[in-house]
Amino acid sequence: MTTATKPLKRDKSLIPLSREHHFGLLFCWKLKQGLANGTSLEIMRQYIQYFWKNVLKAHCREEEIILKRLLPKDDVMSARLHEEHQLIEAIIGLINKQKTVNTSLVATLQQDLTDHIRWEERELFPYLQTVADPEELSDVGRLLEHDLQEPKDEFEPAFWENKKVA
Repeated sequence: MTTATKPLKRDKSLIPLSREHHFGLLFCWKLKQGLANGTSLEIMRQYIQYFWKNVLKAHCREEEIILKRLLPKDDVMSARLHEEHQLIEAIIGLINKQKTVNTSLVATLQQDLTDHIRWEERELFPYLQTVADPEELSDVGRLLEHDLQEPKDEFEPAFWENKKVA
C-alpha cells in the first residue's frame, strides 16, 4: 500500500508572488495564442517589451532579493533562481535586439518562462517553506503585501483574442 504525500499548503507569505506567477502564466498563454493566431511578430515583440518593463523585470528583481534572504547561504535553489532569471532576461534581450523577430525565440521565451514559474511554484516555494525561518517568512509576507501591486495588462491590441493581427 502506498501513501500519497499530501501537498504542502502554500504559506500565506508567498501568496502575493504566486498571484504574480499566475499573471506570468497568463502572459505565456497570450504569447502561445499569438503564435497560434499568426500574430505579427513585431506586435508580439512590443508586447514582450511592454510586459518586461511593466511587470516581469520588477518581479524577478524583487523575487531574487526576497527569496535569497530566505534561502540558506550558497543554496543550490538560489543559484538556479538567479540563473533562470538571467536566461529569461537574455532571451528577452535577444528578441529586442533582432531586426526581424524569430518565431522560435518567442516560443522559447514562452516555454522557458512557463517552466520557470512552474518550478518556483512546485519546487522552490515548498522547499522554501521547509528551510526558511518562520519569522523571516512572515516578515517577507508583510513586505510583499505592501510592496507588490496587482499587475495590470493594458497592452493593445489584444492579439491573443483575434486571428491574424497584422
